[in-house]
Amino acid sequence: MHEDFNALLPSWELDLQADRYPPTTRRSYVIGVHRFGAWLYAHHPGVSPLEAKREHIRGWLADANEKYAVNSTRAWLTGIRHFHRWLVREGEAKTDPTEGVRGPKPGETATNLLSESEVSALLSTCNGTSFKERRDTAIIYVFFDGGVRLAENSKLEVEDFNLQSRMIFVKGKGTNRSGPRVRAVPLGVKGTRAVDRYIRERRKHPFAELPQLWLGDRNRGPITREAIRAMLETRAAQAGIKNFHPHMARHTWASEFRKAGGEEGDLMVLGGWRSRQMLDRYGKIAAVDRAQSSYRKRSFGDRI
Repeated sequence: MHEDFNALLPSWELDLQADRYPPTTRRSYVIGVHRFGAWLYAHHPGVSPLEAKREHIRGWLADANEKYAVNSTRAWLTGIRHFHRWLVREGEAKTDPTEGVRGPKPGETATNLLSESEVSALLSTCNGTSFKERRDTAIIYVFFDGGVRLAENSKLEVEDFNLQSRMIFVKGKGTNRSGPRVRAVPLGVKGTRAVDRYIRERRKHPFAELPQLWLGDRNRGPITREAIRAMLETRAAQAGIKNFHPHMARHTWASEFRKAGGEEGDLMVLGGWRSRQMLDRYGKIAAVDRAQSSYRKRSFGDRI
């Protein structure tokens, strides 16, 4: 990003904290500004956030609409809008380039699903027995076999994995009053084996005594959620998967569970949902996929 972003972002983030924005909202806003800053630097490298114009905001928005889910783009644009309004309030900028810019209309998130061959291709990028390959394989299995969120996966500790029961105990979303909700997530035999192989390799790591499950390669300490995100995006690019983001793993896991005949109530428990809104979305995705598969077997065009 332009150096002015780096100079101003810490002050803006402090303002968000002072106004008591929830951590998840702050994180979403910051991600939005980072994505806009990266886009601006790639397409208009000399333009600082203080010089951004409406056409720059619209250019980023057009690009984001092609790559990301509607709800994500809307949330990021809200963060970008807040940032530029803050610049005006603080006297850093004279005008707000987001004024008059409309975001995408809210709607069902059109998150793509991965096929079995694509997931296999993703795993094939981690073939090998090195620490990094063992770790990345285990992380990918926890995503696709356990259906966990990125934040949940990044917070796992060694004691959260139980080999005998083939379970991981995940700290999910919660409230400031009650704290995070913990749920037991089963893994299949292959997923359990992947995590077990990693943990046995992890015992040789210089930071093996730390509680965090995922450690860095090259003798580095625990890795962050953003490092996990970057690893997945790199592996996906190596596997030829375009526009990948971590939540596609959770969508794919839920859709495959329903396609295999899994009950809705079981999916709610395993996924840690209290609302049926997300459950209904995955049900629709699975139904569309079944309908498409059914038609391919009965294609009228293939019969004429």
